[in-house]
Amino acid sequence: MRTPTTIILMLASLAAFAQEDSTRTEGLEGRSLEISAGSKGAKVRVSNPYDSLEQGDKNDTIRITTARKLITIITSPRTIEPEEIDVEQEMREDRTERRNLFTYWSGLEIGLNNFMTPGGSFDLPEEDKWMELEAGRSRWFAINFMEQKFEFGSHHAGLLTGLGLEFTSYHFANNVLLAADADSTYAFTEDLPGYSKNKFRQIGLRVPLMFEFNTKRAPLPTEELILSGKDMDYDRKGNFHLAFGVVGSWYFDTMYKQKYREDGERVKDRRKASYNTLPYRLAARGQIGFGSLNLFAEYGLTSFFEDGKGPDLVPVSVGITLLGFN
Repeated sequence: MRTPTTIILMLASLAAFAQEDSTRTEGLEGRSLEISAGSKGAKVRVSNPYDSLEQGDKNDTIRITTARKLITIITSPRTIEPEEIDVEQEMREDRTERRNLFTYWSGLEIGLNNFMTPGGSFDLPEEDKWMELEAGRSRWFAINFMEQKFEFGSHHAGLLTGLGLEFTSYHFANNVLLAADADSTYAFTEDLPGYSKNKFRQIGLRVPLMFEFNTKRAPLPTEELILSGKDMDYDRKGNFHLAFGVVGSWYFDTMYKQKYREDGERVKDRRKASYNTLPYRLAARGQIGFGSLNLFAEYGLTSFFEDGKGPDLVPVSVGITLLGFN
């Protein structure tokens, strides 16, 4: 029978065996090796070099072998050729970075929609009152996911284009039911049911063509600066920017949507139809901002309805870029 003393001695022997140092060092030959580690990595220092030995007798390699790793340290001086820098390539990359940063199209936009008469009034004629909108609920949302600018010599001026996806809704202020035939679009005024939602929605692709101007100085780096290895750091802070031009939209999806209650039950009606609206729109657009802030307004150059098939209304939108992608 093993006594507690015997068991303790056996455990102590096992612990001593487990902690036996298996590290081997080759190549020191009388020199001392100091290894330290910090936040910037490991540092190695070898003292007492072979000042008294001939060059051919010196060993410039130290090998440290542990149970799991082999560490090799070269002590003789080595010449490392500097990395060759392609100045033209670096210049092109800096120009592209600067151009993208000072282009204000790609991003998420939110805003509001409304209708105006061709004379510039938000007060619609009496016969067209059924098209009046709730401005606060007639919303605009766009995802502009592609942009390209052709600079006029520098980032201060250029012609931009791109691609986006827009979602436009027109929420009617009156309790009306839209109807349409091949020749016209009209509405019935109803007392019941009372619509909690009564809107017309469009989804389309959009392409801008605008002149854009920026005021902030952002020079390209010199050749000496590129060769020094320093990176350029451009930002929009303090930049006043202005753009104007046109935006063309093509609507591939239109829907009329209503919500109401009938016999205590919620009812949703959806009708996929154009209601004689134009499948495209051309709008004048202006935008202005400071730094990353960007405000915009769009004024329709085409009518909302096809010619002679509905009221002569001009769609307008105002909003803000909620999030820029650059």
